[in-house]
Amino acid sequence: MLCLKPFSSRLFFVLLLACGIASAPMADAQSRSDLNADLEVVVFGENDTLRGVVGTYLKDPDLWPYVLELNGISSAADVLPNTELLLPIKQVRVADTALAESLSAIQKANSEGAQVFAPAEIGEAIQHRDEAVEKRVVGQWVDVVELSDLATTLALEALEISIAQRDRSAEAVVSDVQGRVEGRSPQESSWSGRGPNDVLVEFERVRTLSDSTTQVTFRDLSRLRLNANSNATIQRMRADPLTGTGVTKVSLVNGDFYALLNQLSEKSSFEVEVPGLATRTNSSDFWIKNDQSGARFVNYDKPVLEVSDGNRTIEVAEDEGVVLTSRGIEKAEVLDAPQLIAPERDAVVYDESASLSWAAFDGAEGYWVEVASDPGFNQMQVSEWGIPDTGFDTPTLPPRTYHWRVAALDRLGLPGQWSIAQSFKVRQDNTPPFLTILVPTSGTIVSAPTVEVLGASEPAAEVTLNGAPIDIGNDGSFILQTPLQPGENALTLRAVDPAGNESEMATTVVFRPVAAIDMSLATGQVTDDDALTTRAEELPVFVNSNAASDADVLVLQDGEILRRTRVEADGAISFSVPVTDQPREFQVQVLSPTGTVEGRLSFMAKRDEVPPEIALDQPPPRATDASDLRLEGTVIGGTSLMINGETVQLAGGQFAHVLRLQPGLNLVEIRAADAVGNVELSRVQTLYDIDPPEISSVQVSRPKGAAGPIEITARAQDESGLRQAAPFVLEIGGEEREGFLRCDSKVGVCKASLPPEKGALRLVELAIEDYAGNVSFQ
Repeated sequence: MLCLKPFSSRLFFVLLLACGIASAPMADAQSRSDLNADLEVVVFGENDTLRGVVGTYLKDPDLWPYVLELNGISSAADVLPNTELLLPIKQVRVADTALAESLSAIQKANSEGAQVFAPAEIGEAIQHRDEAVEKRVVGQWVDVVELSDLATTLALEALEISIAQRDRSAEAVVSDVQGRVEGRSPQESSWSGRGPNDVLVEFERVRTLSDSTTQVTFRDLSRLRLNANSNATIQRMRADPLTGTGVTKVSLVNGDFYALLNQLSEKSSFEVEVPGLATRTNSSDFWIKNDQSGARFVNYDKPVLEVSDGNRTIEVAEDEGVVLTSRGIEKAEVLDAPQLIAPERDAVVYDESASLSWAAFDGAEGYWVEVASDPGFNQMQVSEWGIPDTGFDTPTLPPRTYHWRVAALDRLGLPGQWSIAQSFKVRQDNTPPFLTILVPTSGTIVSAPTVEVLGASEPAAEVTLNGAPIDIGNDGSFILQTPLQPGENALTLRAVDPAGNESEMATTVVFRPVAAIDMSLATGQVTDDDALTTRAEELPVFVNSNAASDADVLVLQDGEILRRTRVEADGAISFSVPVTDQPREFQVQVLSPTGTVEGRLSFMAKRDEVPPEIALDQPPPRATDASDLRLEGTVIGGTSLMINGETVQLAGGQFAHVLRLQPGLNLVEIRAADAVGNVELSRVQTLYDIDPPEISSVQVSRPKGAAGPIEITARAQDESGLRQAAPFVLEIGGEEREGFLRCDSKVGVCKASLPPEKGALRLVELAIEDYAGNVSFQ
């Protein structure tokens, strides 16, 4: 085990401390069985508030939504005196203990340089602890403990790694990157990207692009922050792991950086080189900038900052700056720290962008604003230089705690003292505030011109009634009198919490005298024998009235209430009633808000499922050689008629229509409908035939011999069919005989048989006719 390895006295002491930390969760295992303990009952008192109770027992009043969900309560307004609340008091205590242990382990690891030597492990530990904090907000206590224990274990691992790495040669690490940062080691032929936790070596060059910053942390936890468009080279890094002494030298090619050196370390020296200038410092807090206009130095620490150009040495005292240009040297005291205004300390910001503001500082030519996600400003989120105004809106910030500070810039471009940093929280809150109206209930009727409004909301919410702000008590309750206008009054309450979430509730109060109401059935509804008629089981009914909108309406049948509805905005009333084949009487009543009948209307209704009847005066011919077909007839009980999709006028139920036929078979669809939608459909057909039958053969013979009967057989076909009789003239032995062949349309054969008679046979004439009247002669 790591605790048993031989190390130097200093490392051995640190490892003993680490072992002590590691044993903490084991020693606490007994108390962590409280995670499975029963929830404790707390009785809500007369003067209690939900946030107050939750803050007292769970040490965090913001857990009130979780407590409501845990107890199955939908709104804080439902928590009344004597309500018994189940609270996870023991579970919270165990979870908070685990969180404290993980924080202690992380802090101890960081104190030994975990951010530099074990960035992945300490970063993962911090991530798990952040997740544990998030789980605490939603009351997942087991997850809080498990994630905290995992964070503690990872922090101890980071501590081990950090202690072991103290025996390595000096290195620096990229501890923060915002935007695009590039580096170029001695082994690289070109620039390449640098990200968090990348290790930097001696003679490595680092540069930031536009709107980018980076922080370089050395193994003694000294750090340099390069601002936008800066280029620096780490020329030397040497450290003695036994004594902690070392030499660090950085060359600033162009741009600017802010240095914060570790005063607790035993470093021997930290040097900064600017082209043409050498800097040696005992100061632990300074800023340097180099550009075409010259070099600028500011010292914020008591030990002096020495700047030498080879011929002379310039000492920069505490809160003093110097500018070296081709025109000479100019010293100035830097400006004092500005005063931050908003957001106030520990304020909660519910927008993704925070609006920062500070007091104007006399003599300031601009301002430098920094926003970081840690109080040491190691994890920079925003670094904005040269802001002309006393306000700045940050870019989008994810939910978490942030720290911000401002320095004033003087006429020489030197940044003054940093303001005292303040923190604010960015929080996502999408939950609308609770809001309730206790009095009046919707539809309340009053005779006085005012009404009392009683309700409650969140104490921090801004509440308005019909757009006008109202005062609320410390517990969120409110009571007031509001004036009314004759008729219906809409009372709309809106609550807006600090996050901008809105809740809205509305109620109505009626202030009016009883009035007489006129009603009539709306025109356009189908009637039959003075009864409203439909083919469905339910009949929609529409009534016109001069009743006030939203008035109660009753629909009765045989004195029993069948339907309840309300008057619409224009006085219209609509509802449906069940109907049968027999007419039934219904009554509509409009009520005042007090329940008095202000108007009555009776009507009859019935159901009609019988379709209309179509009767043709004469059916169309089976076949015809005429191009026009005239259809005449009667529609009984119908209101409309269509023949082959064409509307045909009805006159007293009679109709006459001429249909133009097409050669061949013509299908005719006759469709009649009544007012309620019952439909009758009749289909007929006729053949428009202008071609005579086609005779394929005619044969006259004595099939049984000369003494046998005479037979005439003709074969023919026609689309409309052959008429049954086909006249013929036959010459027998010089004398003519007349008769008829009998035709069978199905087989296309016409036949006749004559008695035996001697003589030569000759067919003089044969006429075969179809049903359309067309004749073929043979």
